[in-house]
Amino acid sequence: MKHQHLLTLAGITLSSFLIHSPQVLAAEGINIAKAQTVKHRFRFKKAYYAYNQPSELVDSLKKHEENISCYVSADNPQLSHYQIWLNRGIALQQQNKYAESIGCFDLALSLQPDLEQAWYRRGVAFSHLKQYSQASFAYQQAIKLNHSEYSSWYNQANAYKHLGKYDKAIASFQQAIALKPDFYAAHYHLGKVLEKIGNYDEAIAAYQETINLEPDYYQALYSQGNLLSKLKRYSEAIAAYQKVLKINPQQYQAWYNIGNINLQLENYSEAIAAYEQAIEINPNYYLAWNNHGAALEGLNKTREALKSYSQALQANPEYQKALNNRRRLLMMVSLLK
Repeated sequence: MKHQHLLTLAGITLSSFLIHSPQVLAAEGINIAKAQTVKHRFRFKKAYYAYNQPSELVDSLKKHEENISCYVSADNPQLSHYQIWLNRGIALQQQNKYAESIGCFDLALSLQPDLEQAWYRRGVAFSHLKQYSQASFAYQQAIKLNHSEYSSWYNQANAYKHLGKYDKAIASFQQAIALKPDFYAAHYHLGKVLEKIGNYDEAIAAYQETINLEPDYYQALYSQGNLLSKLKRYSEAIAAYQKVLKINPQQYQAWYNIGNINLQLENYSEAIAAYEQAIEINPNYYLAWNNHGAALEGLNKTREALKSYSQALQANPEYQKALNNRRRLLMMVSLLK
């Protein structure tokens, strides 16, 4: 059994597979047209957001960015046109001033209630402010005015996802994809929702379609690897993580997950090699140090395992599993003397 009793006691953190997905609508926008034509290597936890192209007037407002406001001046008749308020609101969003931008869009809508872009950008603002109910309402109004704008469907889907309305999120992602089949981010986030509700085969297919459309989008490969590992399709999962590492060799979490799979399979030498790759990239990665110790225990290398647990505690003195593992091994060593 390859020292299975030791591993049972070791408190291995196999449940700690790191699933890093971009937080949608969280903080930062990416130009849709550019994202579809230029290959991007996103970092984990990077926000992805669908934006429509701003008008030329918005660009001209950059010269006066610090002075942009949504204050109505009675003695300035030039501010009575909805387009001015719309563009001021967009310019404020370019400065990440989302709360302030809402006032501009409200003024634009008071002058032109059926202004699709104002509703859409109002949704953008509320999404960034994490007020998803108001965001979804704004996107609904934009969609009523223009049913064929894929970015409105995509952003509405993300709002529904945050609200836990997964069926509506799936339907909206599918509508965005129907309007723009090569929109890889929509395929990816559709996969995340499908995974959330347990439709694993469909989620894997959605991740694969993302990869087909954007091979360098390694978040999809990473998510695919995590799900394949969960389904115990280990060889496929390892292949997915290896592809992640080809795109970005610094992704130490991929090495960690490869180590975890080998640890589960009791391939201790392979697990140790993978953890050491992760540690080489991130020497303070205490999870990898802890599991490195567990793999060493699998090979009956007690003293080396103790050193690994000590390294985990050096990186994170409060990591309880490493504390327990080190204490247990110290007791075992003392009893053998």
